Parts: sequence; C-alpha cells; structure tokens
Amino acid sequence: MRSLFSLSLITCIIALLFASVIKFGVLESIICAMLFLLTCFSRKDENSQLLTLIFAAVFVLEVCVAIGSRYVIFPAVESFFVENIYAFGLQLLVNLLLLFLVKHRMTIAVLLTRGKSASVFEKNYAEGPLYFLVMVLVFIDFMALMENFLRNLDRMGVSEETAKIFWEVTFFYDYFEYLKAVPTFLCITLLYVGLVVRTKREPIQN
Repeated sequence: MRSLFSLSLITCIIALLFASVIKFGVLESIICAMLFLLTCFSRKDENSQLLTLIFAAVFVLEVCVAIGSRYVIFPAVESFFVENIYAFGLQLLVNLLLLFLVKHRMTIAVLLTRGKSASVFEKNYAEGPLYFLVMVLVFIDFMALMENFLRNLDRMGVSEETAKIFWEVTFFYDYFEYLKAVPTFLCITLLYVGLVVRTKREPIQN
C-alpha cells in the first residue's frame, strides 16, 4: 500500500533529520539508517511496513523527547537527580507506548488501512519476540529510574548515613545506552527476519 509506505518513509526521514539536528550518537544514527533501509526493503509488504512504521514513529517521538529534555527541561532544573527523573521517566513512557502499539497492531492496521488490506492482518512471526524485547526496554528504563531514586535517598528524607550506602549504585546509569542498544538492534533485526520469512513464505502482493 503506497500510503503506508509513504508514511513509513516520511517518518524515517523525519527521524534522520531530527537526529542530525540534536547531533545524536553513532548508535542512534545507525538505528535511523537501518529503519530507513528496512522501510525501503518492505515497500511491497504492508504487514512489515506497519511494524516498521510503529518503531520509526516511536523513535521520532523519542528524538523529540530528547530535544525537549536537552533544550527545555534540563536548563530549567539545577539538580541531576531531577534531570534523571525526567530523562528516565520520559524514556519509560515512550517505550510503554511502543509496547502498547505493538500489542494493538491490529487496531492500528484497521485505522490506517480502513480494513482494505488483508495482508496487514496476517500473522507476522516477529511479533512475539518483538513484544518481549520491548518489555526488556521497558524494564531497563524502569530499573534506571528506580536506581536514580535509590542513589538519591537522602533527597527524599532518608538519613545521609543510610543513603550513602547506595551512592555508588550506578550500573544502569553507567551502561544505560549500551543496555538499550542491544534489544533495540535485536528489534530491527527481527523486523528484517520477519520480512524475509514472509517474502519467502508466499509471494508479496502488490
């Protein structure tokens, strides 16, 4: 479906433009490029296009959140504790949205295609593993947020003597980007595998 392909393509281009504006790291740029290529590869398969569109749209939202945090929220607060609450909390909300969209893919398919494309309702073998990987992303965000609270118990009324025991708990904070990168790349890999399986299983309809 051309409209679905156009939506996916435009979304990926927006992600690339936003990522260049905010000067994201190498990992984020690679993710943008991979989503763009995946959109091109799945141009004739509405089923794979829809899943790609969901991930691309959420990635655009994540970039917008990063821009808002960097230029609006962070300059307005003076505490790293509060900055981390916003950063990890917003990341958690974004990935909860992704989890919701993946779970309700069929409803989104009805809204976007108005029920005119049968292939978007077919089973995609990547969906189950994708749902699990998105849950992993949600777990990482949640643990990073909880770790931030644990590391700053003294700011929440706990005595300094007790709180200082947890000051050095920084595992998720130190490795957050890498912990998120692994399941994210696996998600994109699964999207590609799902496309390949569907392509080989039956001819893609125009």
